[in-house]
Parts: sequence; C-alpha cells; structure tokens
Amino acid sequence: MRHLLVSFFALGLVIACGSSQGSSFQDPDDAGASSTTSSSGTFVPSEGGASSSGDPRESCASKVLCGEPAICCATGQECVKNACAEACATGVRCGEVCCAAGQVCLSQACVAPGKACNDSFDCEEEEFCEPTIGKCLPQPVEAGACLYKPPVAPLALTLEWSWTESAVFAPEFNQIVNTPMVVDMDGDKIPEVVIVTSKNDSGAYNQDRPAYVRVLEGREDPASPGSKKPKEKWAATVDAYKDGNEVNPRGTPAVGDIDGDGKIDIVAPRMSGGLIAFNADGSLKWKTANRTKYDSVTVAIADMDNDGKAEIVAGGLVFDHEGTLVSGEVTGQALWGSNDPGYGPVSIIADVDGNAASTEQFVVTGNRAMRKNGTMLWDISEEKSPLLAALGVPNDGQIPDGYTAIADLDKDGKPELVVIGQGILRVQEASALPPDKPKVLAAIRLPGSGRGGPPTVADFDKDGIPEIASANGTKYNVFEYDPAKPEDKRLSVKWSKDTQDGSSNVTGSSVFDFEGDGSAEVIYNDECYSRVYRGDNGDELYKIVNSSATIHEMPVLVDVDGDNNTELLVVANDYHHSIGTTKCEGYDAAAGEVPRHGIFAYGDANDRWVRTRKVWNQHAYHITNVTADGKIPQVEPRSFTVAENNDYRVSSQGKGVYNAPDLLVDLEISLFSCPTAIDLRARVKNQGALGVPAGVKVKFYLGADATGTLLGEKLTTKPLLPGESEVLTLSYATTGATAAFFVVVEGTAATGVIDECLTDNNTGKSGGIRCPGVN
Repeated sequence: MRHLLVSFFALGLVIACGSSQGSSFQDPDDAGASSTTSSSGTFVPSEGGASSSGDPRESCASKVLCGEPAICCATGQECVKNACAEACATGVRCGEVCCAAGQVCLSQACVAPGKACNDSFDCEEEEFCEPTIGKCLPQPVEAGACLYKPPVAPLALTLEWSWTESAVFAPEFNQIVNTPMVVDMDGDKIPEVVIVTSKNDSGAYNQDRPAYVRVLEGREDPASPGSKKPKEKWAATVDAYKDGNEVNPRGTPAVGDIDGDGKIDIVAPRMSGGLIAFNADGSLKWKTANRTKYDSVTVAIADMDNDGKAEIVAGGLVFDHEGTLVSGEVTGQALWGSNDPGYGPVSIIADVDGNAASTEQFVVTGNRAMRKNGTMLWDISEEKSPLLAALGVPNDGQIPDGYTAIADLDKDGKPELVVIGQGILRVQEASALPPDKPKVLAAIRLPGSGRGGPPTVADFDKDGIPEIASANGTKYNVFEYDPAKPEDKRLSVKWSKDTQDGSSNVTGSSVFDFEGDGSAEVIYNDECYSRVYRGDNGDELYKIVNSSATIHEMPVLVDVDGDNNTELLVVANDYHHSIGTTKCEGYDAAAGEVPRHGIFAYGDANDRWVRTRKVWNQHAYHITNVTADGKIPQVEPRSFTVAENNDYRVSSQGKGVYNAPDLLVDLEISLFSCPTAIDLRARVKNQGALGVPAGVKVKFYLGADATGTLLGEKLTTKPLLPGESEVLTLSYATTGATAAFFVVVEGTAATGVIDECLTDNNTGKSGGIRCPGVN
C-alpha cells in the first residue's frame, strides 16, 4: 500500500506478527522460508500427527498455526511470509539472518546506526539521517532500494496555521516585512518561528519606528486543537517587549548559537541603528554600543576565523559574538552588499580566497571581499568592466556593489559570484589572492524594470548545471550561464514572467524541489501574490493571495512543525494597501481576496512534497552555514564544493529524501486460549529503507478478505526501523465453526500519512481455523 495512514495517539495493545505478498524491490526475506498458500481446507490438529484421537491441541506443541491452509509451527518458530521460520529474539530479521539488538536491516545487511543527527547534513557523505531515531545510517544504493518518488501532480496547498495578531502583547504590531527565521530553540524537536512585527500605522516601516521580535511555535497550539493558531512562546513581560529593546521594522534578523554555549540566540537590527541580541527565552543578551544608522540591513552569522565563536555581519560591519564592533567604518562600508541604500545591504559570508588549505571566511559583497579584521582580500570597486560599460553602467563600467550569491556555475571546482546591481545581473570570479583581482565574466540587463532583488541559484531544469534567478519591478527572471560562449553571450534569459513590485523592486525569492526530481521550483512574493513557478519553463503552478510591501519578505520552505513534512511559510502586510499606496487590481473581493497581514504556514494537502530541513536561519541561508539544531559550524564546508549544496537560498533535505518504508503483515493463529477463543497475531514488519513512527494501524477481519466482518483494530506501540517488527494480538471468541481471518495494514482515521515504496503487500490471512474439539 503506497499511502499508509498512521495515528500518533497509540492505544494500549499486545505484541503480534505478520506477512505480506509480492515486492518489486529486492526483498531481504526472499532468501528465507518459502510460502504456502491455499484457498480451502480445514485444519484440525491430530495428536502426534498419527491419530485423530486425544486432545488435538497437544499435536501442535507450539499451538501456533501459520499460512493457508494452516500448518503447525514448531516451538521457537514464528510465521514469516505464510511459512514457519526460526524466531528472531531481537525482532530484527534480515533475509535468513537475525540481526543483533540495536541493528537494522538495510540493503540486505545488518548494520548498526551511527552518530546522532538532526538531518542528513550531520552525517558522512554516504549516509542519511534516519528521522525515527535521529541517527546516521548508510544510504542504500538506489538499485533495488525501497524508494518512494512522489508522483508529479498539481500542487494542493492547505493552511496549517496562521498568526495575524498577538494575544499576548501589542496586537496592533501585526505587519511583517522581513523573512521569517526557523530553528528549534528549546530542543523539543518542534521548530520555532522568529518574526519581526511592526505597527499598522503611518511610517510603520521606517527604521526609526519601533518593532518587536516575536517567537511562535511552528505548529498549531496543541492546547487549542482545530484553532489553526500557533502558540506564542514569550510572555508579555520578557525583555524583548520592554522599552529600549525595540528592533528595526525593516531589518531582518538571524538566529543561531553565536557563542557556542549550545543555546539559540537572535540577533536583529536595532531601532534607529545598531544591533540587539536576545536569548531564546526573550531575555536581553546584549546591545551594541554603536548606534550607527543603516537602513534595512539583514544580519548574517558565521565563524569567520574558526575559533568556535561566531561573527555577526551587518553590511560592511563585523561584530563579535558579544556585540563588540571588530571592523568596518560607520559610513560607506556600512552599505556593502546593497543594491539600494533605502533597502539596505544583504551581505553574504564565504570562503573565497581560493586557498584549499585555508578555511577563513570573508564578507563578500558585489565588489569587495573583507577579512574579519577589516583588511581587504580583494577590492574591485575602482575597477572598470567593458561588459558593464556596454550596458550603460556609469564611469566606463565602474563595478558597482550589489546583492550577491555564490555557487560553482560551470562545475570547474571554483566558485563564481552572482551579483544583482543597477538592474544588471553579472557573474564574476569569486576567488582571488592578492595581487590578483576577480574579473567580470558575463553581464546582462534584467528584463523588466527596476534594480533587482537578491539572487537565488539552483538547478531549475535538471540538467546538472545551476541557473540564476532574480526579480525586479515587473518581471521574475531565470537565467542560464554558459562559459563556453563569447563573454557578451554567456548569460541568457531562460524564462521571464510578469510580476508587480513597483514599490521596491528588490525583493528576494527562494527555491525548493517539491517532487525531489532534481528540477527546482521558484517561490516568489510580489506586492499581491505568492507564486510557485515551475523551474524549467516558468509555468505558474500555484498562486496565493498574499499582500506585501516587498522589503525583505521572502517565502521559505521548511519542516516548520517537526513532522518530517515540508511547509511553505509566507509573511504578509497590508498597511500600504490599506491607504492605497499599493493596489492589487486582480483581487476579487467578493471571493474573499483582500490584503492581509501576519504569517501563514501551508502544507501539502496530500503530503507528497519531499522532506526538507527544520531550519532557515538567515536571509543568506545556504545549507552549510548552519546545522539543523542551530549551531554555527566552526569550519563551514564550502557550499559550492558539495554536490547537492551547490546552490543558494535553497531548501533541501540531502541524502535519503526518497527513502521509504515497506510494511508487511503476517497472520499467525494461536490456540493457547482455546476452547473459548482464538488469538489472531499480526506481525507487522518494516522491510523498507526508512523507519516509521509508532501508531501504524492494523485491521482484523473475519473472512477471506476486507469484505468480511471487521473484528477490531490495533496500533503499533513503537517505531519500526528497517527490519524491525511488532506483534499485535486480537482475541476472537470461538463459535465452533471453521473460520478464515484476514489482516491489513492501513488506517482510515489516522493523523498522518506515510508513503511506502510498494503498493500491494500489506495483507495477511489464514483459513480453515477452529479450536480443536469445539463443535
């Protein structure tokens, strides 16, 4: 059965056993005992197998029957695929072998789980993170593995929860113009969502107006089932809500463990300038002494010098983990990484010195790379590019600043810097050691109007080569880069779609491969709609009415509630719409299409989207910059050298995304309760490549199939890793008549869905059964 419904509210029950039929992938049990099946026959044990006299139960010493027609298993045997086989004391069977306690069965071998993990990026290169136990396991080779690849189907979004105003503090502060951040802040495996909320009034988004950081639990509040409202984690008395601790409405925070104490911190631009940091409980951690005013900055975090303590970057300013300014001038450099001063810098941090032996990281902007101490690795701000001059860049093509991303675009092992500045996309070398300086390799003017927003990089068409995407005032554009062409032809428009962003035209976007097929989809929000575009041709796959001022808002894809399913988070604001500054002519008010504010979490109505990470910690997120539990790596892997991470502002799960369970059930009959009852024992086994949580439902029927009388249901009580099994027992009061019984692993009133790799092997049966001597 492909879709298996699972309840996580397990009932009290007894252990049991199971079997199943046919399999298209390599079944680790195929080397075991053979199956015996029949559609008729009555089993009445005979004494010693030689006479029909005496107590028939004694002729089957184990009193355990298996198969159809039923045969008697020897003591110490169990029913496996309708045949008797030696029992596995550990409950972990792998073909003919019983694995040791604590092992699992993967690729027909018993293996022991490795180190603890939160996602596959915590594991070694050829491992995946088993979410059921949070440990690394070898990734099965694809040939013969149990995999589930979601069918390509129209996106079907369902609202899981929304927050539109606070029930705790200052409900009028409900406008969100920043990218939401997601991380598990308290270690309970349920991520939290960090948002910045500003007031719904005149000047709401000005940087000298107040705004407040808030933290929401990433799921519907379990204390209010059906409300579709998340729990607010902070009380009204926390430091974050006190006078003097307000944040910048236009600034975007970053989250992570900045000082290596194992606790999550929030660093945000402060109202009227500077930075402010909060602990996970809302208490004040520090404020910067410097109150330099720089508008709309986004914060980035990385351990630039590999000392175990993170640096915090805001534009061209570098602060240490305690908020002390380390380097950067208070003017000029403060706007590094910007395409427009009014919308602030979006700096990135990367290792771009080209020295394989060094792991030092640098602040990287459109025309400079700076060390932690403020000295330059390279500076091309005074250099001139004929390519840019040909596109009308002033001063003979003097290289301007801009929004950046980094990736290995030509797969030569060296990174390229992608820059959006002055309405132009350019690609330039990213790595250089003095006296060398990076060169501009290609440039193209963005179709449409306006400056252009922070770029994303991903493989949009499954050709193995990254593409580049960026939005401006009237278009969303995807570009291809081909270094083999002449330099003025290396960048070309792959596709372009009309959008509406007349206010800022510098908004970012994110990318996610919903089907996990290697072709990424684009998620972008203009002033009126949040859209999902097909990556290879730009077809609109889904559209949500979602009003936005297009400042730093950017949709993100994360597992926001820790259920191993992916959700789409979008933020909204409506002040500009309410006063007529921004108009959405396409809205149908009669159909309920109106501007809105708050944050909204959407999931797949059919749970088909592939899994992804439980973290998105900064605007310049690129997977390797943060672990799943919010730690900042002391030595960050170069994202552009890791095959599956050669992208930017992309959400991904890593290895094991297609791994799936395969549940089977064997039905064995116990005569120990005769003559009053027959015990039906369903052994549920997972022979797939991914564990399943407790709560798998099994139905028991009187009859040869599911058209018979439903006798009852049972739920598994423990997670089942690959190779593990559990026995569920249902007692049937005998009537004296010969009977057949049927079991199926399924559920119709469950709270979760599990996709299996096989569709037709979730049943077991036994026939011709009655208690001996009962007429």
